[in-house]
Amino acid sequence: MARPGTEELRRRNRAALLEQLHRHGPQTRAELTEALGLNRSTIATIATDLAESGHIQETTGRSTGSAGRPSTLVECVPKAESVAAVEIRADRVRFALFGLGGEVLERAESPLLTGVEGPAAAEAAAALVGGSGAEAVAAVPGLVDAGAVAHSTELGWTGRDVAADLAAATSREWRVVDTATAAAVGEWSRGDAHDATRLLYLHGGRGLTAGLVVEGRAQRGGSIQLGHIVVEPGGLACACGLRGCLEAEMEAFGYAEDIESATAAAGMGDAAARDGLRRSGEDLGRALGAVVTATGPDEILFGGWLRELYLSAAAPVRSALAETTLPHLRSRLRLRTPVLGEEGPLIGAAETGFAALIDRMR
Repeated sequence: MARPGTEELRRRNRAALLEQLHRHGPQTRAELTEALGLNRSTIATIATDLAESGHIQETTGRSTGSAGRPSTLVECVPKAESVAAVEIRADRVRFALFGLGGEVLERAESPLLTGVEGPAAAEAAAALVGGSGAEAVAAVPGLVDAGAVAHSTELGWTGRDVAADLAAATSREWRVVDTATAAAVGEWSRGDAHDATRLLYLHGGRGLTAGLVVEGRAQRGGSIQLGHIVVEPGGLACACGLRGCLEAEMEAFGYAEDIESATAAAGMGDAAARDGLRRSGEDLGRALGAVVTATGPDEILFGGWLRELYLSAAAPVRSALAETTLPHLRSRLRLRTPVLGEEGPLIGAAETGFAALIDRMR
């Protein structure tokens, strides 16, 4: 294999240094030298190059604890590059403009009418975004592939080319990811899940979806319709046309509307509420068994209203999962709740855009 030329190496090193600062925050040149495995003169050259292009700056930073001067830190200039991130929900569109380093530069949201179609949602997003951001990324609940929503229980969309709708409304190119995958990227990049090689995020909205990321990157085929895994053959009729889907058996829409009431009633000793949460936990665990067997994650996060369900019914979830997965798959598996909350999808959409932006620099 041919060795990369000098210019290619320069581009790669430049992108690597900017990515390091974007993901990990301000650092000294010595810390950058150690983190990137480059010598001091190379770091100095790259830092000078990025400072001249306006991407980074040096500031007086942390004290060394001695009588000497505080160390000089290298940090991103947030406004040098930005990503417009949008999250489309059943009742609203949320927007945030993120700068380098993850700083939020702008934020807004707009309500949506129930049953809104793709073009109308795109127009609402366009009104918020304008022309901001070098990249534009939208997070949409449902099964997403190549910019299109194959099926979304939450939005009532089937076969909707959301990327095309957004492009028509804004006259620019868009990346579209499903909400669960965006949240997974967010938790890996800005939360505390960066140690997970294969991270699975479960999103509970008016439908149930899952998203798999590998080393923090979305994977084609990683958008999963968790809610339409059949857990009870011949069971309750589902809106999708199947019977016994997880969404139908769990009565997911009811939990989406008021999970707090169910968990509060169970906590006060309501036997029916406790039984309902137990059965829902068992159904969720069985569905997860199929997903874990197919994808082999090492960590699962329960987001949206599934967070409250898991906190109330962790034992039946884990028990049913254990009954439906091989020992070697579950022996290294961690199950827990996310730390970013409802901000996860927006943050992950932005990080998806920054990954693409930095990749173009290599």
